[in-house]
Amino acid sequence: MIPTTESRRAEEQVARTITVVIAAGALLLGTISLGPIVGGTAYLAPWYTPLALGIVFGGYGVLLVTVFLVPLRGIRIAHGVYAIAFLVAQLALVFAVGPESLPTELPPWVLEMPAIGTACAALAWRPSIAWGYLLATSILEAPLRWVAHGLDDWDIGVKYALLTVILAGLFTALAIAAMRNAAAVDTATQTLREAAARSAAATARAQEQARLDALVHDEVMNTLYYASRDDPRLEDSVRRQARAALDELEVLRGGREETPTGVRVDEFVSRLRSVVLEASIDARFEASFERVRDVPSYVAAAFAEATSEAVRNSLSHAPDATLSVVVSARDRGIVARIADDGPGFDASDVAPHRLGIAVSIRGRMAAVPGGASRVESSRGRGTLVVLEWSDS
Repeated sequence: MIPTTESRRAEEQVARTITVVIAAGALLLGTISLGPIVGGTAYLAPWYTPLALGIVFGGYGVLLVTVFLVPLRGIRIAHGVYAIAFLVAQLALVFAVGPESLPTELPPWVLEMPAIGTACAALAWRPSIAWGYLLATSILEAPLRWVAHGLDDWDIGVKYALLTVILAGLFTALAIAAMRNAAAVDTATQTLREAAARSAAATARAQEQARLDALVHDEVMNTLYYASRDDPRLEDSVRRQARAALDELEVLRGGREETPTGVRVDEFVSRLRSVVLEASIDARFEASFERVRDVPSYVAAAFAEATSEAVRNSLSHAPDATLSVVVSARDRGIVARIADDGPGFDASDVAPHRLGIAVSIRGRMAAVPGGASRVESSRGRGTLVVLEWSDS
């Protein structure tokens, strides 16, 4: 099971955390490398140091802000762009070395921090590509240092290449493992939500079935009662009553899904009004309906449960707010809007284990064919829950 984009909250949080950690490491490396940065300017082209600083540190500053503004896909793209730019900053060293090579006591600072680029590659791409990026960066260490220092042998470059594989590889492996674990958490969370939604739907079906059992029992008992009376005037009514009872028994025998019972629209509206007013007598309830056909009982049950959860959430988190519920039943579907003018909330602040909205609202409506829901809220702007069902 692959989590949807909206449900990849753990991956987003882990990616942002790793980005902040890398930023701290980059700041530390930049501080340590102040000497080589300043001293190396005399041996490099004038354009190189500003360019490299802008890419390595300025670019990472932009990346650090970006990851808190975009979802996971945007985070991955931003890290991929930075990883490529970081590699460009390293390769540009070839064209920046002047007639006099860098002295050995002034190492090319941009080659001293390859883990920044490789960790970003691990967040941006598949593990195979990230490892390929690490390998390419390590291989480039030897020729780039050879060019920068004008060495006659490759021993030092090869040693640095091996060091890059070990150290940068460690950060790459940690980043890949952290993202994999976060993906596993997201998958498990979504599985739990779907299971909870199915359980809620099954419970609602069982409750509806119990109601039908009681209804059929009453119908059968009434039929037997009238049939036991010796009154010829009741002959037609007895037949109608018997037929109704047989129809109900057929529903139970065949299963509710194949022959769903219907709820009159006015009864459906009355149920929702009862759910709302039972929770709060101060809530404003409005309903308009032009629909003639009955509402399937499982749809009515889903609306009642989702509406109840939305109202409870509003009363719990915005007890002093004005709460209104507006229901509209049309020929092709039903819409219920539950709104309050409370403080609202940021969806990203809701803990993954809080399943009220995910299960009792979104999951409950999604379990109904033609059902849908959405929750709109932001801090200081109240909350709106919209429940929809279409029978087209």
